Amino acid sequence: MSKEKLKEQIDKLDPNEHAQIFAIVKKYTDSFTKTQNGVLVSSDNLPPECIKEIQTMVTFYMDQHKRMESDAVARKGYERR
Repeated sequence: MSKEKLKEQIDKLDPNEHAQIFAIVKKYTDSFTKTQNGVLVSSDNLPPECIKEIQTMVTFYMDQHKRMESDAVARKGYERR
C-alpha cells in the first residue's frame, strides 16, 4: 500500500482509531508536532516496521467498518419484515 493511500485511509478513521495509530507512532519515534488540528508526523521519520504495523491496524479498522456497515444493512432488512 502506498503512503498516499495509507494517509487517505487514516483520514477516514475516527478519533479513537487515530489515537491507536498515534500510539503505534510513539513506539517508534518522538518526532512529531502537535497542532490545534491534531498531530503531524512525517512518514519519512518512521521505520518500515512502524509503517507495516500502521498498515495492519488500518486494514483491520477498514475491515471492521465494512462489517459494521453490512450488519447495519442486514438489521434494516430485518426491521422491514
